[in-house]
Amino acid sequence: MRVYLAAQIFSESVAAGMSTTLVSKMLPPSAKFTIDFINDMDQLLDIFNSSKIPGLKSFKRPFKNTPEQINHLNKMADVFRNIKVIHKFKQADETKRMNFIKGWLISINGLQMLYTSLNPKQDVNDVLYTGKVNRDCLENLFCTFRQQQGNNLNSTPIQLSWAFKKIFCLNYFQTSPGANCIEDLDQILCSEIVTGEVLSILEPEKNLFKFKAISIGTVDYRNLELLEKNTFTYVCGYIMKKCLEKHICQDCVNYARHQKQLDQSHILSFLKAYPTSEQSTFGNLMVPHNNFYNFIYELENIFIKLFSSISIENGVGSKLRLHSSNVPFSHPCKLFDKSFLINLFIRFRMFTAITFLNRTLLHEKKLKNRKLTILSHL
Repeated sequence: MRVYLAAQIFSESVAAGMSTTLVSKMLPPSAKFTIDFINDMDQLLDIFNSSKIPGLKSFKRPFKNTPEQINHLNKMADVFRNIKVIHKFKQADETKRMNFIKGWLISINGLQMLYTSLNPKQDVNDVLYTGKVNRDCLENLFCTFRQQQGNNLNSTPIQLSWAFKKIFCLNYFQTSPGANCIEDLDQILCSEIVTGEVLSILEPEKNLFKFKAISIGTVDYRNLELLEKNTFTYVCGYIMKKCLEKHICQDCVNYARHQKQLDQSHILSFLKAYPTSEQSTFGNLMVPHNNFYNFIYELENIFIKLFSSISIENGVGSKLRLHSSNVPFSHPCKLFDKSFLINLFIRFRMFTAITFLNRTLLHEKKLKNRKLTILSHL
């Protein structure tokens, strides 16, 4: 089991999505307790996976033993002491068999004791990057050791010594693809390295595909369902944020943060927003003008209409770009790059389409069903 994938269930994004469905009355009111638990678990995981990379999530910041962090640790310790696990079918109490409860209690108490031991003077300038003291780094390292001997799960001391010398001298920073923890690549990902160099570091033995990369009065999108509306507006905010990285001015910022009132199509953006000093409704998330949503919705219609038929041909991106360039779009800033916006949308949309198609194929366990799925996408 990939632990880091399983842990993503307890994320703020899942809680925000469930809250959106709760508002739309697709979930019963009792789901509010599950949403609160997921939010609490997300904050607890952030405390135990903090790093020096700056972010807006307060619990993701380095551990300083602040009252906010201590209160949440104590709150979660009480939750695990009082939690009860009931068997789904037998209705029997299985709490004593759940080892994770004792594990969390040990981890919570251990973190507080570790910080007190490392910082006896309680200096607020001394911080602890908890993401570097968990098992992920060690697990990834030993998983790489095992693969040096033909995936040997019980290596001898001599084999371990040989494997360590080989990895340390040749490719110490290469993470095993079979590891069940998140990759320990903070320094590599945060440094200014071009994409090709990063890929050559992580996968030096693989040849990359050669392709020519795309350099980076409409349909009303509000006829969508509530969940589709919120997903659509959230993705549009991401695209607008990338456009601001290309060119930014006061007119662009005002256009990108045009929405001030909360309506049904912005519930997810409101729930996903982190609090800021400005106390704005949507935090730092982009909620652009309605014209932008209508423009992206028209591009989506063109993509859905053409991609299935031209995906097997050469120059897919160029053909989509040719049809998309005819869609009218007005922006208050004359320096706003419309071509960059279209290219970004095409690349993003092609990536998501292929990703979800591959995911569907991987989940087809029976060969017969997999062949049927492939034929249905021809």
